[in-house]
Amino acid sequence: MSRREFTKSVYAAIVKRAMQANGEIACEGCGLILGRKPYHIDHTDTVPDALQIDKGRKLTADDGKLLGIECCHKPKTVQDQGKIAKAKRNKANHLGFKTAPAKKLRGAPFPKSSKPKHERQALPPRQLYEAKP
Repeated sequence: MSRREFTKSVYAAIVKRAMQANGEIACEGCGLILGRKPYHIDHTDTVPDALQIDKGRKLTADDGKLLGIECCHKPKTVQDQGKIAKAKRNKANHLGFKTAPAKKLRGAPFPKSSKPKHERQALPPRQLYEAKP
């Protein structure tokens, strides 16, 4: 499952579409003026691009949307990752693989030592510098 990338010309068309009349870029998800905040061009399909079957079709500007990373891209990415993980689990189940979540190893704890703790003896102080005659 791989992800298709937008070409430079399509990327530029999406950024141009998101640009306001005053030259500032706005998030196409919520309309927030981004200024110098980071943004990402994301696939707008309801199905994450990693799960698209037809990878031969070229991407157009209609396939992407400019999203602010903090306001709209992070939540969408979390949703997409959940959908992709579910698809991978379904595929593994279909192929007969047993997928179990990783669990901590459980075992009997080590017994406590009955010996008393050994206390260190303090060393005598030493001279840091030698006196020259």
